[in-house]
Amino acid sequence: MSAPLRLSRPTPPDSPLPCCKLPHHPARYPLASGAKGIVNKLGNLAAATAIVMLLAACAIDREKPLVFGTQRPAAADQAPAQQAAADEGAAPASTSAPAPRLQPIGMNEVAVAYVKLALALGELDPGYVDAYYGPPEWRDQARADKLGAAQIEEQAQRLVLRMIASPPEELPSDPELAVLRKSYLKNQLGSLSARAAMLQGRKFSFDDEALALYDIAAPHYSEQDFQPALKQLDALLPKEPGTLAQRYNRYLERYTVPRDKLASVMRAAIGYAQLRVRAHLELPPGESYEPVLVDGRPWTAYNSYLGNFHSRIEIDAEQPVSILRVLQLATQEGYPGHHVYDSVVEKDLVRGQGWPEYQVHALYSPQAFIAEGCADFGAELAFPDPLRLNFERELFDLAGLDGSQVETYDRVMRAGKALAPATIEAARRYLDGLMDANSTANWLQVYALATPERATQRLVFFDHYRSYIINYSYGEELVGRYVGAKGGAEAGSEAQWRVFTRLISTPRVPTGLQ
Repeated sequence: MSAPLRLSRPTPPDSPLPCCKLPHHPARYPLASGAKGIVNKLGNLAAATAIVMLLAACAIDREKPLVFGTQRPAAADQAPAQQAAADEGAAPASTSAPAPRLQPIGMNEVAVAYVKLALALGELDPGYVDAYYGPPEWRDQARADKLGAAQIEEQAQRLVLRMIASPPEELPSDPELAVLRKSYLKNQLGSLSARAAMLQGRKFSFDDEALALYDIAAPHYSEQDFQPALKQLDALLPKEPGTLAQRYNRYLERYTVPRDKLASVMRAAIGYAQLRVRAHLELPPGESYEPVLVDGRPWTAYNSYLGNFHSRIEIDAEQPVSILRVLQLATQEGYPGHHVYDSVVEKDLVRGQGWPEYQVHALYSPQAFIAEGCADFGAELAFPDPLRLNFERELFDLAGLDGSQVETYDRVMRAGKALAPATIEAARRYLDGLMDANSTANWLQVYALATPERATQRLVFFDHYRSYIINYSYGEELVGRYVGAKGGAEAGSEAQWRVFTRLISTPRVPTGLQ
């Protein structure tokens, strides 16, 4: 995902936990350890009691917590008087009429309602809908209805409550798929509900926002975590004047692809990556991935999935494009990255299963974590050693660069990649108010080796996309761990490709990768 940048307000560090989903983060929220763990974390019995009451209010299904959001819709599974009493913390008043029972709902009905709510939220939140290739009349309806954020939030939570009361659909050919679909829809709706709450002014801490929107929070990193990679880079880079960040970025500049050769180098990289994927994964007939060079954009690249197995990527040729960036665009955005993910989803789930929920891609959602993680891991899968070095050597030759430096360049790039989590930690500290903009920019230059311009650009990204930053390096880490655990340790093996193919062609939630 690369998108135009807009500003938004930072999140204060003391935001309360949203309800009603128990965070899957035992190190930070030791609720599963009992009352003692809660008290140790929260510091007083009153706060622990509040959490217990929260869990009780959410315990429609304790094994499958409700959703991240801000409130349970009134009269969803209890009478209004009971809801009001619960909101005040009092025992529910007895009523002569029993509380209305939740009516089961079919998953296709949920899916259609989810798509329409996502489109409605997209009318309020520009950029929320990253792609849509469903019926045009659904988008027209969203524009005409003009639902407010509070209406969208409440409707999403009502759908989740009804889903919990409904069994998964029956798919005799693949029973696991039905269970995965229900979990996927529940998490997408919960995320949508939380995003709608944010539009109403709800504030979350960085980690709680990540849990609410993406179903997962990234680990915390210290400065010491980046020392091994920094020391390795210091040893690999030429001994020149300047800081380590200055030496690193001067080195990268030497491997910028000349503009007059960029188009041919990009075509070669995409073609080579496509051949690698086709050897292991059946792509839809007629799929295509079109790179287009543009000028004067605020981003280096922007990828759009247009439906019918076709993607278009715009690359700003005015900005320097290094060999590393060429590799990323070919694999992460193309093969086996976003283009392949979107094409396989359309082939297997939208057309194969008839599931409409995948016709909309919500940017701030658990699906984005899976998609970004698979895209970033794709390069490791498609080009393990020594194929990666051969691939890089060919691109060096096409770009007119010194091919004898490929191995050193590759080691530098691998060491630099180990610093990617520094960007997550910078975003967390900045958005939680632990560092101001100047301190964050300096921190990025020291631990992520960003140029001053790149650090400033990152701050703009943090302001707009906020916790989305976890989806890249942490998404890749979890997808890599999952594929390795299920498919063995041999990088790029047929077993790993089978696991990866299953991962991108079935509904998945981020916590399911742990």
